[in-house]
Amino acid sequence: MEILIAVLCFLVIYLGQTVVYRKYWDQGLSLDLDFDDRYLEIGDKSGITETITNRKMLPLTTLHVKFSTARSLQFQENENAVVTDFYHRNDPFSIMGNRKVVRKLSFTAKERGLFFISAVKLMAKDFLMSKTFALSVENQAFLYVFPEKLSNIQLDTVLDGMLGDLTSRRSLFPDPFAFSGLRTYSVGDPRKSINWKATARCDDLMVNVYEHTAEQRVKILVCLEPNTMIRVHYIQEMCISIASTAASYFLDNRIPVMIRANGYDLLSGEMEWVDFGSSGEHRFTVDKYLARITENAGIDRFVEVLKQEVTDVDSNTTYLIVSAYHKKDLLDELDHMAEKGKNIYMIVPYLDIQGCDDIRPYLHGMEVELNDT
Repeated sequence: MEILIAVLCFLVIYLGQTVVYRKYWDQGLSLDLDFDDRYLEIGDKSGITETITNRKMLPLTTLHVKFSTARSLQFQENENAVVTDFYHRNDPFSIMGNRKVVRKLSFTAKERGLFFISAVKLMAKDFLMSKTFALSVENQAFLYVFPEKLSNIQLDTVLDGMLGDLTSRRSLFPDPFAFSGLRTYSVGDPRKSINWKATARCDDLMVNVYEHTAEQRVKILVCLEPNTMIRVHYIQEMCISIASTAASYFLDNRIPVMIRANGYDLLSGEMEWVDFGSSGEHRFTVDKYLARITENAGIDRFVEVLKQEVTDVDSNTTYLIVSAYHKKDLLDELDHMAEKGKNIYMIVPYLDIQGCDDIRPYLHGMEVELNDT
Protein backbone atom coordinates (compact mmCIF):
# COMPACT_ATOMS: atom_id res chain seq x y z
CA MET A 1 0.00 0.00 0.00
CA GLU A 2 2.79 2.44 0.87
CA ILE A 3 4.53 1.64 -2.41
CA LEU A 4 1.30 2.32 -4.32
CA ILE A 5 0.88 5.66 -2.56
CA ALA A 6 4.52 6.57 -3.33
CA VAL A 7 4.02 5.68 -7.00
CA LEU A 8 0.83 7.75 -7.17
CA CYS A 9 2.57 10.71 -5.52
CA PHE A 10 5.42 10.46 -7.99
CA LEU A 11 3.02 10.33 -10.92
CA VAL A 12 1.15 13.37 -9.63
CA ILE A 13 4.42 15.30 -9.19
CA TYR A 14 5.74 14.14 -12.55
CA LEU A 15 2.60 14.97 -14.49
CA GLY A 16 2.07 18.19 -12.57
CA GLN A 17 5.54 19.58 -13.18
CA THR A 18 5.36 18.46 -16.83
CA VAL A 19 2.14 20.41 -17.35
CA VAL A 20 3.52 23.45 -15.53
CA TYR A 21 6.77 23.51 -17.51
CA ARG A 22 5.06 22.89 -20.85
CA LYS A 23 2.75 25.86 -20.26
CA TYR A 24 5.03 28.32 -18.50
CA TRP A 25 8.68 27.50 -19.27
CA ASP A 26 9.09 30.26 -21.90
CA GLN A 27 6.87 32.88 -20.25
CA GLY A 28 8.93 35.87 -19.15
CA LEU A 29 12.00 34.25 -20.71
CA SER A 30 14.06 36.44 -23.04
CA LEU A 31 17.42 36.20 -24.76
CA ASP A 32 19.53 39.13 -25.95
CA LEU A 33 22.39 37.91 -28.16
CA ASP A 34 24.46 40.64 -29.78
CA PHE A 35 27.92 41.60 -31.01
CA ASP A 36 29.77 44.04 -28.76
CA ASP A 37 30.76 46.12 -31.81
CA ARG A 38 29.23 46.93 -35.19
CA TYR A 39 32.43 47.66 -37.12
CA LEU A 40 35.85 46.04 -36.83
CA GLU A 41 39.06 45.81 -38.80
CA ILE A 42 40.68 42.47 -39.56
CA GLY A 43 42.66 41.40 -36.50
CA ASP A 44 40.54 43.35 -34.02
CA LYS A 45 39.22 41.66 -30.90
CA SER A 46 35.60 41.89 -29.81
CA GLY A 47 32.92 39.62 -28.42
CA ILE A 48 29.34 38.40 -28.25
CA THR A 49 27.25 39.05 -25.14
CA GLU A 50 24.55 36.57 -24.13
CA THR A 51 21.93 37.96 -21.74
CA ILE A 52 19.20 35.64 -20.47
CA THR A 53 16.38 37.01 -18.32
CA ASN A 54 13.85 34.80 -16.51
CA ARG A 55 10.98 37.04 -15.32
CA LYS A 56 8.97 34.40 -13.45
CA MET A 57 9.25 32.29 -10.33
CA LEU A 58 9.69 29.01 -12.21
CA PRO A 59 13.39 28.04 -12.30
CA LEU A 60 15.10 26.65 -15.40
CA THR A 61 17.82 24.43 -14.02
CA THR A 62 18.83 23.15 -17.47
CA LEU A 63 18.77 25.73 -20.25
CA HIS A 64 20.82 25.76 -23.46
CA VAL A 65 21.49 28.67 -25.84
CA LYS A 66 22.32 27.50 -29.35
CA PHE A 67 23.48 29.70 -32.22
CA SER A 68 25.69 29.75 -35.30
CA THR A 69 27.98 32.39 -36.78
CA ALA A 70 30.94 32.67 -39.14
CA ARG A 71 33.92 30.41 -38.58
CA SER A 72 36.25 33.33 -39.39
CA LEU A 73 35.36 34.78 -35.99
CA GLN A 74 37.97 32.94 -33.96
CA PHE A 75 36.65 32.44 -30.44
CA GLN A 76 39.03 32.04 -27.52
CA GLU A 77 36.96 29.38 -25.73
CA ASN A 78 35.58 26.47 -27.77
CA GLU A 79 34.55 23.98 -25.10
CA ASN A 80 30.88 24.12 -26.10
CA ALA A 81 31.43 24.64 -29.83
CA VAL A 82 31.67 22.68 -33.07
CA VAL A 83 33.39 24.24 -36.10
CA THR A 84 32.35 23.09 -39.57
CA ASP A 85 31.52 25.51 -42.39
CA PHE A 86 30.16 27.66 -39.56
CA TYR A 87 30.85 28.12 -35.88
CA HIS A 88 28.11 26.34 -33.91
CA ARG A 89 27.79 27.00 -30.19
CA ASN A 90 25.73 25.33 -27.45
CA ASP A 91 26.06 27.10 -24.09
CA PRO A 92 24.49 25.56 -20.96
CA PHE A 93 22.91 27.77 -18.29
CA SER A 94 21.03 27.32 -15.05
CA ILE A 95 18.82 30.24 -14.08
CA MET A 96 16.54 30.60 -11.08
CA GLY A 97 13.29 32.52 -10.98
CA ASN A 98 13.41 36.31 -11.47
CA ARG A 99 17.09 36.28 -12.36
CA LYS A 100 19.33 37.51 -15.18
CA VAL A 101 22.51 35.83 -16.41
CA VAL A 102 25.13 37.52 -18.60
CA ARG A 103 27.96 35.73 -20.36
CA LYS A 104 30.61 37.21 -22.69
CA LEU A 105 32.34 35.30 -25.48
CA SER A 106 35.55 36.81 -26.89
CA PHE A 107 36.75 36.41 -30.47
CA THR A 108 39.21 37.80 -33.01
CA ALA A 109 38.01 38.84 -36.48
CA LYS A 110 40.15 36.99 -39.02
CA GLU A 111 38.44 37.78 -42.33
CA ARG A 112 36.55 40.56 -44.08
CA GLY A 113 32.77 40.29 -44.33
CA LEU A 114 29.31 41.03 -43.02
CA PHE A 115 28.40 38.51 -40.34
CA PHE A 116 25.23 37.53 -38.52
CA ILE A 117 24.16 35.36 -35.60
CA SER A 118 21.78 32.73 -36.95
CA ALA A 119 19.87 29.59 -35.93
CA VAL A 120 19.32 30.98 -32.42
CA LYS A 121 17.42 28.58 -30.15
CA LEU A 122 16.56 28.27 -26.49
CA MET A 123 16.21 24.71 -25.23
CA ALA A 124 15.14 23.79 -21.70
CA LYS A 125 14.24 20.70 -19.69
CA ASP A 126 11.62 20.34 -17.01
CA PHE A 127 12.57 20.00 -13.37
CA LEU A 128 12.88 16.19 -13.57
CA MET A 129 14.75 16.48 -16.90
CA SER A 130 12.29 14.18 -18.64
CA LYS A 131 10.92 16.58 -21.28
CA THR A 132 12.73 18.98 -23.62
CA PHE A 133 11.22 22.24 -24.83
CA ALA A 134 12.58 24.41 -27.66
CA LEU A 135 12.03 27.97 -28.85
CA SER A 136 13.48 29.67 -31.95
CA VAL A 137 14.54 33.27 -31.37
CA GLU A 138 14.75 35.95 -34.04
CA ASN A 139 18.05 37.79 -34.08
CA GLN A 140 19.01 40.99 -35.91
CA ALA A 141 22.63 41.24 -34.75
CA PHE A 142 25.25 42.00 -37.40
CA LEU A 143 28.95 42.75 -37.59
CA TYR A 144 30.99 44.39 -40.36
CA VAL A 145 34.65 43.40 -40.58
CA PHE A 146 36.35 45.88 -42.89
CA PRO A 147 39.11 44.97 -45.36
CA GLU A 148 42.69 45.11 -44.17
CA LYS A 149 44.55 48.38 -44.77
CA LEU A 150 47.85 47.56 -46.46
CA SER A 151 51.32 48.99 -45.99
CA ASN A 152 53.25 48.31 -49.19
CA ILE A 153 56.00 50.39 -50.79
CA GLN A 154 54.86 49.65 -54.34
CA LEU A 155 51.28 50.59 -53.49
CA ASP A 156 52.34 53.75 -51.68
CA THR A 157 54.43 54.81 -54.69
CA VAL A 158 51.48 54.47 -57.08
CA LEU A 159 49.08 56.31 -54.79
CA ASP A 160 51.56 59.14 -54.17
CA GLY A 161 52.06 59.45 -57.91
CA MET A 162 48.33 59.60 -58.49
CA LEU A 163 47.91 62.27 -55.82
CA GLY A 164 50.66 64.36 -57.39
CA ASP A 165 48.99 64.06 -60.78
CA LEU A 166 45.60 64.99 -59.32
CA THR A 167 47.05 67.98 -57.50
CA SER A 168 48.82 69.29 -60.60
CA ARG A 169 45.58 69.20 -62.59
CA ARG A 170 43.50 71.05 -60.03
CA SER A 171 42.60 74.70 -60.59
CA LEU A 172 44.84 77.18 -58.82
CA PHE A 173 41.86 79.28 -57.80
CA PRO A 174 39.20 78.26 -55.27
CA ASP A 175 35.53 78.51 -56.17
CA PRO A 176 33.89 81.10 -53.87
CA PHE A 177 30.54 79.29 -54.25
CA ALA A 178 31.90 75.86 -53.24
CA PHE A 179 32.21 76.24 -49.45
CA SER A 180 33.72 73.08 -47.85
CA GLY A 181 34.46 74.01 -44.23
CA LEU A 182 36.45 76.06 -41.74
CA ARG A 183 40.01 76.01 -40.45
CA THR A 184 42.25 78.07 -38.17
CA TYR A 185 43.78 81.22 -39.68
CA SER A 186 47.33 80.87 -41.05
CA VAL A 187 49.80 83.59 -42.02
CA GLY A 188 49.12 84.57 -45.63
CA ASP A 189 45.37 83.89 -45.62
CA PRO A 190 43.46 86.81 -47.21
CA ARG A 191 41.51 89.00 -44.83
CA LYS A 192 38.32 88.52 -46.83
CA SER A 193 38.37 84.75 -46.10
CA ILE A 194 37.98 85.33 -42.32
CA ASN A 195 34.65 84.10 -40.98
CA TRP A 196 33.91 86.58 -38.21
CA LYS A 197 30.88 84.70 -36.82
CA ALA A 198 32.89 81.50 -36.46
CA THR A 199 35.78 83.48 -34.98
CA ALA A 200 33.48 84.88 -32.27
CA ARG A 201 32.19 81.39 -31.42
CA CYS A 202 35.59 79.71 -31.33
CA ASP A 203 37.54 82.58 -29.76
CA ASP A 204 40.16 82.09 -32.49
CA LEU A 205 40.56 83.42 -36.03
CA MET A 206 38.74 81.06 -38.41
CA VAL A 207 38.77 81.22 -42.21
CA ASN A 208 36.46 79.79 -44.85
CA VAL A 209 37.78 76.94 -47.00
CA TYR A 210 36.53 76.49 -50.57
CA GLU A 211 36.82 73.66 -53.04
CA HIS A 212 38.74 74.22 -56.24
CA THR A 213 36.86 75.05 -59.41
CA ALA A 214 37.95 71.89 -61.22
CA GLU A 215 37.50 69.26 -58.52
CA GLN A 216 39.53 66.15 -59.31
CA ARG A 217 38.11 62.79 -58.28
CA VAL A 218 38.94 59.10 -58.43
CA LYS A 219 36.96 56.10 -59.63
CA ILE A 220 38.24 52.84 -58.19
CA LEU A 221 37.22 49.83 -60.29
CA VAL A 222 37.94 46.42 -58.77
CA CYS A 223 38.14 43.26 -60.87
CA LEU A 224 37.94 39.99 -58.95
CA GLU A 225 38.71 37.76 -61.92
CA PRO A 226 41.84 35.64 -61.23
CA ASN A 227 44.79 35.74 -63.61
CA THR A 228 45.79 32.19 -62.64
CA MET A 229 44.17 29.53 -60.47
CA ILE A 230 46.82 29.81 -57.73
CA ARG A 231 45.57 31.15 -54.38
CA VAL A 232 42.48 32.69 -56.00
CA HIS A 233 40.74 33.69 -52.76
CA TYR A 234 43.93 35.22 -51.34
CA ILE A 235 44.50 37.38 -54.43
CA GLN A 236 40.86 38.48 -54.52
CA GLU A 237 41.12 39.58 -50.91
CA MET A 238 44.30 41.49 -51.77
CA CYS A 239 42.44 43.34 -54.54
CA ILE A 240 39.70 44.34 -52.10
CA SER A 241 42.25 45.43 -49.49
CA ILE A 242 44.13 47.50 -52.10
CA ALA A 243 40.86 49.22 -53.04
CA SER A 244 40.03 49.95 -49.40
CA THR A 245 43.53 51.28 -48.74
CA ALA A 246 43.43 53.49 -51.83
CA ALA A 247 39.98 54.86 -50.98
CA SER A 248 41.13 55.78 -47.45
CA TYR A 249 44.26 57.43 -48.86
CA PHE A 250 42.36 59.68 -51.25
CA LEU A 251 39.64 60.51 -48.75
CA ASP A 252 42.34 61.52 -46.27
CA ASN A 253 43.51 63.95 -48.96
CA ARG A 254 39.98 65.27 -49.57
CA ILE A 255 39.69 63.65 -53.01
CA PRO A 256 36.14 62.42 -53.79
CA VAL A 257 36.05 58.66 -54.38
CA MET A 258 33.64 56.37 -56.22
CA ILE A 259 34.10 52.58 -56.11
CA ARG A 260 32.71 49.67 -58.06
CA ALA A 261 33.59 45.97 -58.24
CA ASN A 262 32.48 43.00 -60.34
CA GLY A 263 31.45 41.16 -57.19
CA TYR A 264 27.97 40.36 -55.95
CA ASP A 265 26.65 42.19 -52.90
CA LEU A 266 25.76 39.88 -50.01
CA LEU A 267 22.50 41.70 -49.28
CA SER A 268 21.13 42.47 -52.74
CA GLY A 269 22.74 39.69 -54.76
CA GLU A 270 23.55 42.25 -57.46
CA MET A 271 26.62 44.16 -58.62
CA GLU A 272 26.41 47.37 -56.61
CA TRP A 273 28.61 50.45 -56.39
CA VAL A 274 29.22 53.47 -54.15
CA ASP A 275 28.89 56.90 -55.77
CA PHE A 276 31.28 59.80 -55.25
CA GLY A 277 31.76 61.21 -51.78
CA SER A 278 34.49 62.77 -49.69
CA SER A 279 33.09 62.97 -46.15
CA GLY A 280 34.24 61.03 -43.13
CA GLU A 281 31.05 58.95 -43.31
CA HIS A 282 31.90 58.04 -46.92
CA ARG A 283 34.88 56.03 -45.68
CA PHE A 284 32.49 53.77 -43.73
CA THR A 285 30.17 53.53 -46.73
CA VAL A 286 33.04 52.36 -48.94
CA ASP A 287 34.34 49.81 -46.42
CA LYS A 288 30.84 48.48 -45.73
CA TYR A 289 30.35 48.00 -49.46
CA LEU A 290 33.67 46.18 -49.79
CA ALA A 291 32.92 44.02 -46.74
CA ARG A 292 29.68 42.82 -48.35
CA ILE A 293 31.26 41.66 -51.61
CA THR A 294 30.97 37.91 -52.08
CA GLU A 295 31.71 35.97 -55.25
CA ASN A 296 33.19 37.16 -58.54
CA ALA A 297 30.66 38.11 -61.25
CA GLY A 298 33.16 37.38 -64.05
CA ILE A 299 35.45 39.26 -66.41
CA ASP A 300 32.66 39.91 -68.93
CA ARG A 301 30.74 41.95 -66.36
CA PHE A 302 33.85 43.98 -65.59
CA VAL A 303 34.51 44.67 -69.27
CA GLU A 304 30.91 45.91 -69.54
CA VAL A 305 31.67 48.44 -66.81
CA LEU A 306 34.74 49.67 -68.70
CA LYS A 307 32.75 50.05 -71.92
CA GLN A 308 30.29 52.27 -70.05
CA GLU A 309 33.14 54.43 -68.75
CA VAL A 310 34.44 55.12 -72.26
CA THR A 311 31.32 57.18 -72.99
CA ASP A 312 31.82 59.35 -69.88
CA VAL A 313 33.18 62.73 -71.00
CA ASP A 314 34.22 63.88 -67.51
CA SER A 315 37.87 64.97 -67.78
CA ASN A 316 38.27 65.48 -64.02
CA THR A 317 38.07 61.77 -63.17
CA THR A 318 41.13 59.57 -62.72
CA TYR A 319 40.61 55.81 -62.87
CA LEU A 320 42.32 53.33 -60.57
CA ILE A 321 41.91 49.78 -61.85
CA VAL A 322 42.68 47.10 -59.26
CA SER A 323 42.94 43.70 -60.93
CA ALA A 324 45.17 40.64 -60.76
CA TYR A 325 43.72 39.72 -64.15
CA HIS A 326 45.73 41.50 -66.85
CA LYS A 327 45.25 39.52 -70.02
CA LYS A 328 44.84 40.95 -73.51
CA ASP A 329 41.04 41.32 -73.53
CA LEU A 330 41.11 43.54 -70.46
CA LEU A 331 44.17 45.51 -71.50
CA ASP A 332 42.62 46.20 -74.92
CA GLU A 333 39.68 47.89 -73.17
CA LEU A 334 42.01 49.93 -70.98
CA ASP A 335 44.07 50.90 -74.03
CA HIS A 336 40.87 52.15 -75.65
CA MET A 337 40.05 54.22 -72.57
CA ALA A 338 43.57 55.70 -72.60
CA GLU A 339 43.23 56.57 -76.29
CA LYS A 340 40.03 58.43 -75.43
CA GLY A 341 42.00 60.61 -73.02
CA LYS A 342 41.11 58.85 -69.76
CA ASN A 343 43.61 59.14 -66.92
CA ILE A 344 44.29 55.51 -65.96
CA TYR A 345 46.37 53.78 -63.31
CA MET A 346 46.29 50.02 -62.85
CA ILE A 347 47.56 48.04 -59.86
CA VAL A 348 48.16 44.33 -60.43
CA PRO A 349 48.81 42.25 -57.29
CA TYR A 350 50.84 39.13 -58.04
CA LEU A 351 52.40 36.36 -55.97
CA ASP A 352 56.12 36.53 -55.30
CA ILE A 353 56.57 33.22 -57.15
CA GLN A 354 54.97 34.57 -60.35
CA GLY A 355 56.34 37.96 -61.36
CA CYS A 356 54.60 40.61 -63.45
CA ASP A 357 55.80 42.62 -66.45
CA ASP A 358 54.74 46.26 -66.65
CA ILE A 359 53.52 45.81 -70.23
CA ARG A 360 51.59 49.09 -70.29
CA PRO A 361 52.67 52.54 -69.05
CA TYR A 362 49.62 52.66 -66.77
CA LEU A 363 50.19 49.16 -65.32
CA HIS A 364 51.98 48.83 -61.98
CA GLY A 365 52.72 45.45 -60.43
CA MET A 366 52.49 44.92 -56.67
CA GLU A 367 54.23 41.86 -55.27
CA VAL A 368 52.48 40.04 -52.43
CA GLU A 369 53.74 37.11 -50.40
CA LEU A 370 52.62 33.55 -50.96
CA ASN A 371 51.46 32.86 -47.42
CA ASP A 372 50.48 29.23 -46.90
CA THR A 373 49.31 29.64 -43.31
